[in-house]
Amino acid sequence: MNHVTLTGTVFQLESRVAKSGMAVLTFRLSYYQGKGKDGKATYGGIDVTAFDRLAQAWDGQLQNKDKVIVTGHITQDKWEKDGKKYYKHRLIADDIGKQLDLFADSKPNGQYIPDEEVPF
Repeated sequence: MNHVTLTGTVFQLESRVAKSGMAVLTFRLSYYQGKGKDGKATYGGIDVTAFDRLAQAWDGQLQNKDKVIVTGHITQDKWEKDGKKYYKHRLIADDIGKQLDLFADSKPNGQYIPDEEVPF
């Protein structure tokens, strides 16, 4: 089964209407991959596409740098240019949600918070 859930940051957001009249929302999802050999943070990215009602629902609701959770399936785009073949993975969104970071101010530097200190 091809089903994935990714969290990341929205970049290069674009909303349009296809020739068929269907709404299309695309953006680049940047995600943390861990630290490289040099100790610096490394990031990856994947193109995300939402269609029809999902695209309409999020049109105007998302902005660049928003943190989101996207579920869907991976497809592979293939094209040829100047006799050379190219391939790129894309995430076709089934659902999109804004990521809530409820404890962003409560856990500086990713430190553990004991249960008795959680505010609810």
